[in-house]
Amino acid sequence: MPLNIESFWLWDLQDAIAEPFWWYGWLLLILLFLLIWIFNKTKRDLVEIFSDEDGGVLVTPHALQELVSKSCFGMDGIDSPTTKILRNGSKIRLVVRIRVNTDCNVKETRKVLKEKLEHIMFEKLCFSNFEGVDLIIKGFSKT
Repeated sequence: MPLNIESFWLWDLQDAIAEPFWWYGWLLLILLFLLIWIFNKTKRDLVEIFSDEDGGVLVTPHALQELVSKSCFGMDGIDSPTTKILRNGSKIRLVVRIRVNTDCNVKETRKVLKEKLEHIMFEKLCFSNFEGVDLIIKGFSKT
């Protein structure tokens, strides 16, 4: 027996499953959640470097990723850096994923890269909310 859409409040589960309207509703709900998820993933908020009585200084996440990439460019033993920006309230932390050469001294390379990035963030850009750098080795490459 075909059900009337106007009386869908009275449907039980068996009747609802048999109607395309019910399936379209679920499909629309899933698409809505998917669109919200995609919007949140692609949203690029500006990162505040510092602010004073003259105003604030903001930077895009892409600019920070480019800064890390250029900082790693001249270093021996490091290949293909990627950066993720983690926010904890107003604090900013960088997670840098790198590929290292197999003959690279990881401890020394980590120390040099962290010092270089922290020098840029604190002394050059005057970050007031920078917490530090975490390094993740994502792979090894041949020399």
